[in-house]
Amino acid sequence: MASSSSTRMIPYSSSSTFDSHSRWSWDVFLSFRGKDTRRSFTDHLYSALIRCNIKTFRDDEGLRKGKEISPELLQGIEESRIAVVVFSKNYANSKWCLDELVKIMSCKEEREQKVIPIFYHVDPSEVRNQKGIYGKAFSHHEENADEEKKEKIRRWKAALREAGKLAGYDAKESYESEIIHDIIKEIRGTIPMVLDVNENIVGMDSRLERLLSALHIQSNDDVCIVGVCGLGGIGKTTIITALYNKISNQFQSTSFLTNVREKSAKDSGLLKLQQQLLDDTLGERGQLTLKNIHEGVKVIKDRLSSKKVLVFLDDIDN
Repeated sequence: MASSSSTRMIPYSSSSTFDSHSRWSWDVFLSFRGKDTRRSFTDHLYSALIRCNIKTFRDDEGLRKGKEISPELLQGIEESRIAVVVFSKNYANSKWCLDELVKIMSCKEEREQKVIPIFYHVDPSEVRNQKGIYGKAFSHHEENADEEKKEKIRRWKAALREAGKLAGYDAKESYESEIIHDIIKEIRGTIPMVLDVNENIVGMDSRLERLLSALHIQSNDDVCIVGVCGLGGIGKTTIITALYNKISNQFQSTSFLTNVREKSAKDSGLLKLQQQLLDDTLGERGQLTLKNIHEGVKVIKDRLSSKKVLVFLDDIDN
């Protein structure tokens, strides 16, 4: 529980150019063996990612044409911030999956892509050492292999060896719903929720620095409230959006509530804002439904008091 709170008001008036750009087109790339998990675990995981507004590239078998991995798949891997690899019993039987994994591990080294392995009813040591069912798969790959194929097999084994060493999730001893919840939580903590900034404001950098100095982000004990005030149309929303993009990855959870004055004046408006705040910060969209404002106040206090949370309220009147 936070021990104290402070409030600061910073006047703002319109006066270097700010541009936000990301090299990632996707938040997550899903690599999996379709015949094993497409209609089970991977489908449930994909649905959970979409519900949480996590932009996910799901490998579509329609993109698998010819002998080589398609340009669309290569691009999808390269442009994904995170790769989630579902190692299942028949994963190593597929040269497509193995080619994807080689590309993923390359992007991990060259593009700092985060890789999250899920060991779905296979032991991590089988993946890492190509033993058991994975060993049998490679025995098949190695049959009548020419030098070009042998080189490819060496790359496949190296990728499996490195991926098998990574911290991940073992599905053998856990409920799938619990694993998916934990994966979503980890992914949400990795992705900075970047918002569009459509305007270029002169003096943006100096104003951001002023706001940062007022926030005391490194403090773990205080509740800090900072207000940005000024005339309408001078760029207050733009400056706080830029601030959100800059610091959101330093918090466990975040929420950006827009048009608060207008929404709160409507029927059940405050209740809907409370619901959005909890959906954003808890990562449980659709699993918790508030009945009234009083319940919302209690749930927010109970669930968020021990978390480091960043909340933006845009356009308020008091």
